[in-house]
Amino acid sequence: MREAFELASLLSSRLCHDLVSPVGAVTNGLEVLADETEADMRESAMRLITESADRAARKLQFARLAYGAGGGPQAIIDMGDARKITTAMLNDIKVALEWKCDFATCDRMLAKMLVNSAFLAAESLPRGGTVIAAMREQAGSTIIEVQAEGPMMKPMDQLHEIISGTVELGGLAPRAAQAYYTGLISRCLEGNMLLTVSDKTLIIRDSFRP
Repeated sequence: MREAFELASLLSSRLCHDLVSPVGAVTNGLEVLADETEADMRESAMRLITESADRAARKLQFARLAYGAGGGPQAIIDMGDARKITTAMLNDIKVALEWKCDFATCDRMLAKMLVNSAFLAAESLPRGGTVIAAMREQAGSTIIEVQAEGPMMKPMDQLHEIISGTVELGGLAPRAAQAYYTGLISRCLEGNMLLTVSDKTLIIRDSFRP
């Protein structure tokens, strides 16, 4: 019960943090429109509002896919939609996505595992780079393998411990919520999540039996 409460609090804080900037920018743009009569300034304000609203919408779409319960426990996810949503989210942090999923649709939890792993890998690339997100069937198991490559690799502190669930949730910052949640998905699916990190590469690998 305590874990569920702490995780819900951390994810809520994380989502609010992600939305503060674009929503604040929309508010600023509206204030400029209310006070400004010069055409160039009004055009710049409208551009700011449009871009910020689009960014907020992308973040909400990803949050609904990555964290939400849409469709219930047995929901089937269109992986084409999952690719588009994840690509847009990663583009916001200057990371390119290569999608190598062999499934047109899949179980909601497996889809969550793939997109959360992709985002977790992308967050380890502060100077941008590429994330390769793959999911395939192999010897009766579903294999998820996500690889991040870039000029700088900087995963968050204690990432191994966070995804394995061996840390106290109450002591984590909201930024770590997504990593903990990704590890929790793996444990719920009885997966075997492995993390490998080098100077310029991070690999997340997991396998799940039906």
